[in-house]
Amino acid sequence: MKEILLVPEAPFYNYVDIRVMDFPDGKECEPRQRCKVRAEFAQFDVSQLEKRGMDYTAAIEYYEKWLYDVVKINLAQDWQCIGGWEEVMDIIKEKVSLYY
Repeated sequence: MKEILLVPEAPFYNYVDIRVMDFPDGKECEPRQRCKVRAEFAQFDVSQLEKRGMDYTAAIEYYEKWLYDVVKINLAQDWQCIGGWEEVMDIIKEKVSLYY
């Protein structure tokens, strides 16, 4: 299982870009960026989740699963986050809560 680090960039009101970093030479060496993922949480995006019957808790669970799956597709394998997950999810929780 690949170990990765998530690094959120400065969030905008409707999205945050997240750098996905791994450690090809071991965790004691410099990480490299594997890809970048954009989590979008504009009013339209959240309203689409509401139309599917999701409350705030279900929407956050949706974003968690979505983030895991999209990184998994980009890395082509399962992964484990060793840092940055809470920072990313705190941004998403704060922005999504504005619409609930």
